[in-house]
Amino acid sequence: MALQSVCGWDATNSSLNLFPAYSLTVKRSPNFLQTFQGSSSHHRDSGPPPQAHGTTTLAFRYASGIAVATDSRSSAGKLVCSPDSRKAFLIHSHLLATTSGSSADCQFFGRALARECKLYKVRNGDMPSVRGAARMLSVLMMPFRGTDICAAVTLCGWDRNGPCICYVYNDGTRLCSDIISVGSGSPYAYSIIDEGYRPGMEEEEARQLARRSVCHAGRRDAYSGGFVDVYWVREGGCERDAREDQVQLYAKMEKEQKEKM
Repeated sequence: MALQSVCGWDATNSSLNLFPAYSLTVKRSPNFLQTFQGSSSHHRDSGPPPQAHGTTTLAFRYASGIAVATDSRSSAGKLVCSPDSRKAFLIHSHLLATTSGSSADCQFFGRALARECKLYKVRNGDMPSVRGAARMLSVLMMPFRGTDICAAVTLCGWDRNGPCICYVYNDGTRLCSDIISVGSGSPYAYSIIDEGYRPGMEEEEARQLARRSVCHAGRRDAYSGGFVDVYWVREGGCERDAREDQVQLYAKMEKEQKEKM
């Protein structure tokens, strides 16, 4: 239309046909769209709803503090967006947060909580307790109740009362326990933890249990995988082990299991 109005060019009478016409006849039927969509739609209706997010995070108390482990796969629906993301970050030197749900939402609430903890220290001269930080996070999340916000945060820290693990969900739910696992792979992780956990276990035993739990969850859960990250929360602060590839770690554990048999 622009060429016709500006240059006076008539496409119908032009001898140069830049876009030759091809005739394509498509036999349409009343169920034309259903031919392509029917099978997948039927499968979705008959099966379980698709998972929107996937992860595996866990934390449990041992003799000297808290062992924390996560996988590293970030997904969007059925697409793996990143195989090596970090799902745990520091709120302050003695408080570690693991995340499950929307990465953006978890990062937002993590930064907001870190800000509130710093303000609390300025006003009171000391960081809040782990339970106090969990209460702060619950209050921050409560106004978003009923929205599309998706964030589940596990706070693992050491305060004047010793080690403590608290779980906070985006609707304001808050609970504390000695063992917490969150994410689509958590049922598989719980199966390993329930079998091998005992109160007062030593660090090396806790390390093997944490690695095995996340590795097993990543093997069984399609939405978990990548690398295994293990963190430690002790009286002196938080530390992190070198990350291990889940596939190589699973093969190594299988080999060790066969040798024991």
